Amino acid sequence: MALSIGISSGSKIKVGDHMVEVKTVAKPNLIVLSVDGGPDQVISDQSRTEILPEVFVFSGVGSQGSGNRLAFEAARSIPIHRVENNDR
Repeated sequence: MALSIGISSGSKIKVGDHMVEVKTVAKPNLIVLSVDGGPDQVISDQSRTEILPEVFVFSGVGSQGSGNRLAFEAARSIPIHRVENNDR
């Protein structure tokens, strides 16, 4: 089962020791992100994308169009959580 997190441009999510930053929400179900400041990756709802070893993501929209979301599929041993503006 995937972990789904609501996102917007500028959102940051810590995945293990790595930082995922949402660069752009181009349109529903099309999200551009980078991992650790690396090259941009385009994420869609058409297929899942491996952004780190054994960490996959895909995009979606919340129930009743309530907002853009990233869904993460990873081992439960990999911590995944939203980073607040003051966190690093």
